[in-house]
Amino acid sequence: MRVLRGSWRGWDLGPEKSSVTIGVLDGVHRGHQALIAGLDSDLVRTVLTFDPHPIEVLHPGTNPRLITTIEERVGLLEPWGIDQVGILDLTEIKDLGPEEFVDEVLVRTLRVGDLVAGPDFRFGKERAGDVKLLQTLGKSREFAIRVLDLVHDHEGVVSSSRIREMIESGSMREAEEALGYGYQLSSTVVRGDNRGREIGFPTANLLPPGRKVIPAIGVYAAFARVGGEVHEAAVNVGVRPTFGGGDLLIEAHILEFSDEIYDEVLTVEFVDFLRPELTFNGVDDLITAMRSDVENTRRRLASAATNMS
Repeated sequence: MRVLRGSWRGWDLGPEKSSVTIGVLDGVHRGHQALIAGLDSDLVRTVLTFDPHPIEVLHPGTNPRLITTIEERVGLLEPWGIDQVGILDLTEIKDLGPEEFVDEVLVRTLRVGDLVAGPDFRFGKERAGDVKLLQTLGKSREFAIRVLDLVHDHEGVVSSSRIREMIESGSMREAEEALGYGYQLSSTVVRGDNRGREIGFPTANLLPPGRKVIPAIGVYAAFARVGGEVHEAAVNVGVRPTFGGGDLLIEAHILEFSDEIYDEVLTVEFVDFLRPELTFNGVDDLITAMRSDVENTRRRLASAATNMS
């Protein structure tokens, strides 16, 4: 899969026609996957996404929490058989009118032969272009437009904003259903105060990634990947109130694991919420709760399949 970076004006593409879908695609969730699956395999299957997030461009200083970083997004696209991914910076195209965007980016640069979109697709300066205009422009520019229905679950339309809310509320099973895979985040293991090791439950401590959506405070059954291996883990997202509180930290107790992994990257796939973070009367009560967390983790993960690769 070819990844096109830098200014779209400098992309050097071949003469072949492209089948294109466009969007932020944060999470590459089931709704996005339907658009991707709809790309014409007889053409150069092309996905246009954005980095930074358009909100950051339109409202400077805004730092939206993301389901996926741009690198994670590209990684999630690869198994779908995409031929090329173009990463656009909205700063470079936000002043292009709808017709100019179609002519310059889609027709001249990508040689679009087929465009797949949802019914709510908007494009061009101030989002002035809609599907109706796109269909009109497609006829005169000789490319096809296919509008696919939005994907729904039992609660409504599957969307990135809804999935963020699920993650932030700790609803990891629901988030997995909407995403089509378990929510993951990665960070470098940092040194802690060794309290976990002292009470028989050593943890790998992660500072929350600054740009990622963070699950609700509480304890989770999870999978943890480090050094190419995947392990079961009981993961606490919280401030450790029993020991006086502090900054938000992600602590992964990796089951049947004792290696030192400081400064290594650990990826956590959250599977299920176990319980809220609690303040215990003493260390003995905390140990009892953690023993229960480990058993509940084993039970919850027994029927879960990890999406880690």
